[in-house]
Amino acid sequence: MRLVALLVLLLTLAPSFAEAQHGGKGGGKGGGKGGGASQRAQEEGPDSIGKYSLRRADVRQLIDAGEGGPALEAYEMAASEAEKDGALGTAVRAGAAAVFIASRLGLLHKTLTLGPHVIELARKVTPSQEVCRALVNTSATVSRAYRSVNDQPKARAVLENALAFSRSAAAAPYRRGMTGPIAAALEKLSALEAAEGDRVNALAHAQEAVHLIETALGERANERTRTAQRRQAAKSYLQLARVAIASKQPEAALSALTKAAELVRLVGLTELSVEIALQSAQLALQRDDSAEAIRLATAARGDAERIALASKLAEADRIIAFANAKLGNVDAAMVAARSALARIENARAALQDPGLRSGFLDQRQGLYSFAVHLALRLNKPDEALALAERSRSRAFLDLIGNAALSKGRTRALAQEENAMRARFAEAAVLAQDDDDDPEDGAASAASSKVARDRIAAAERDYQAFLQRVRKESVEQASLMAVEPVPVAEIQALLPDGTVLVEYLLSGGDLIIWVMDRTSVQVRRPRLDRDAFVAEVREFRSAIASQAPLPQIEPRAQAIYQKVLGPVRGMIRGKRLVIVPHDVLHYLPFAALRTPDGKWLIEEHAFSTVPSASVLKFLVDKGAQASSRILAVGNPDLGPALALRYAEREVRAIGEKFPSTTTVLTRAEASESRVKQEAGQVGLLHFAVHGELSETDPMASALLLAPGNGEDGRFEVRELFATELSARLVVLSACETGLGKLSRGDELVGLQRAFLYAGTPAVMTTLWRVDDRASFMLMRAFYEGLASKDPTESLRAAQRTLIVDFPHPFAWAGFGLTGAPR
Repeated sequence: MRLVALLVLLLTLAPSFAEAQHGGKGGGKGGGKGGGASQRAQEEGPDSIGKYSLRRADVRQLIDAGEGGPALEAYEMAASEAEKDGALGTAVRAGAAAVFIASRLGLLHKTLTLGPHVIELARKVTPSQEVCRALVNTSATVSRAYRSVNDQPKARAVLENALAFSRSAAAAPYRRGMTGPIAAALEKLSALEAAEGDRVNALAHAQEAVHLIETALGERANERTRTAQRRQAAKSYLQLARVAIASKQPEAALSALTKAAELVRLVGLTELSVEIALQSAQLALQRDDSAEAIRLATAARGDAERIALASKLAEADRIIAFANAKLGNVDAAMVAARSALARIENARAALQDPGLRSGFLDQRQGLYSFAVHLALRLNKPDEALALAERSRSRAFLDLIGNAALSKGRTRALAQEENAMRARFAEAAVLAQDDDDDPEDGAASAASSKVARDRIAAAERDYQAFLQRVRKESVEQASLMAVEPVPVAEIQALLPDGTVLVEYLLSGGDLIIWVMDRTSVQVRRPRLDRDAFVAEVREFRSAIASQAPLPQIEPRAQAIYQKVLGPVRGMIRGKRLVIVPHDVLHYLPFAALRTPDGKWLIEEHAFSTVPSASVLKFLVDKGAQASSRILAVGNPDLGPALALRYAEREVRAIGEKFPSTTTVLTRAEASESRVKQEAGQVGLLHFAVHGELSETDPMASALLLAPGNGEDGRFEVRELFATELSARLVVLSACETGLGKLSRGDELVGLQRAFLYAGTPAVMTTLWRVDDRASFMLMRAFYEGLASKDPTESLRAAQRTLIVDFPHPFAWAGFGLTGAPR
């Protein structure tokens, strides 16, 4: 088979790490074409400023030696002075060096301010090869920085502009040697497009990069330039292979991998040989050659271990797990899957780059779901549930990224963790080989080795740090690492008569666990996700448009049969705790219709939680809550956002509890005032607008009046830094129950933020609620709180409202998230 031939090629011709450190064959000087030395010096300036070289490889060595800070200052100063003197070529190269260091030191603000300025300067310089290379490398760095702040359009635009500039430079008279920068820009743009799911453009740009570099390889060049071309060609072929595999084009992928392997042999890039082997293994897996996939992945795994390339070990384990499962080796597949997941969960550096997170999130969650299925095949429902909980923790960590989840006594821990993350970030980006100087393989290999050593040291320090955090705050540790609570401990947290129902929508299955204090049972009915998503959307749309009840009730019964029908006989209790997943976060469970012709809320009181593990951290919250109430409604946001009944709603609370309630409306309902009062009250009520950010979940917010240094947006990231002692938070707002929905998902929204801030229960809404119905429901809810817990009180209020408002639009959007009490 051709794949076997490729394996032989990889194993017999792949260079040793020692060869990689010496840059393979090359490094000689010769007489290339284009321009003269005097012209180049005029356009590009000198190769150093003072004692600092402007060559990318030398700049990397400064960072490796711990001299990044002083060098950054020197390069910035030199760039500024050169710009003032009109020596723009020197200004561009010195500025590019400064941006490179700033990025590697985790200085995001400097990267995003200095980087675009360097790019703009480069456009004013005669476009030489060195200037184009500096522009492309700087653009790649700036693009990565934009991705880290979730600005995907700018991340893409900066690479597209770099490509356009390099192409125009190549078209200019007497300009030669531009193939490398153009191919590099195409390769980087293809990688970004692939991560965004734009496979059409990703494939086209990868193919163009390969075509250009193939043409360049056929031209005369000195040995140093030839080595650079081969390095870039290897990267371009590998990128083409990745996209071809993702696009199910196996022949194109195999051809690209074979050519990449040949080039790697010539230039000495051990890390790329590992990646080629892994992509070859993935291709074999895709072509149902599982035995070949295992052999290739195992070989890649051995090389990755030999050179301490930890980032590739999880991928090798993942492929080995899937291949063994296809061969029916379930036990071996489970061992490999556990190993892959453990490596993924320990990979803190990956959290630094949302671009990387978005690229790998679905794959990671797919691996968790795969492991869940393996555990069920091995008849281990408890382990399957534990894996589902781990997937929720992983998704939560991936989505919150660099947010500082700290409050009060844990703030110092969060700050210390951020400092450790910065260490990981610096080492991780140094270990990447995506924008290095293609002319110096030895420096790149040596620097990557230093970076891998730093990652290993940082990982050891981080594990020791986590041990200390667990002793000081178990909940804080749960927000820093994947640490689900054991199933037996979750069972002990459930009150008598309470049943927990947890879901995982995976492939063609809806996996449902039913847990009470003494048992864990599981069912796995078949369910087509796409069809079910459409069904939930249509159900919600029918409710939102207030379609007639005869049109809504059959839909409600059909969905009930899918999500609760298979486990109806297992539910022995009147109180439910539901752990939704995927589109189920958007499902109004209260409006489901039972076989007895009743709404679910008429049969059961229930609450939801983001994960079963969260229950552990809710037990003691709110225990010391005061009797004070803070009711905030209808803040002054202009006539278009006025909520007339919301103001009546909060004033009614004040009238019912006059001695303990502080009512804030209009201008008084400000973010600054709420932050000042929130920590001292036992109940928080917000009758305000909520705003959901799908692109940046941590920016979702309650909209309050601005002033006193606050913008009026009480964002999720701010809530995570707030210290509360309330027993209940009520969000009587528009769509406050929604959050970022991913395939793996942890609902990252206002509920989780308030739960972490200190309350055991949060009431939210799933859709734009009716102002008058909300007022009436809240009045009934507060009347019931005098004798019932929040879950029972909400249920009673909803059942009361059904009498006057039988349509679920008026009452089914309200839900309680939190502890079953």
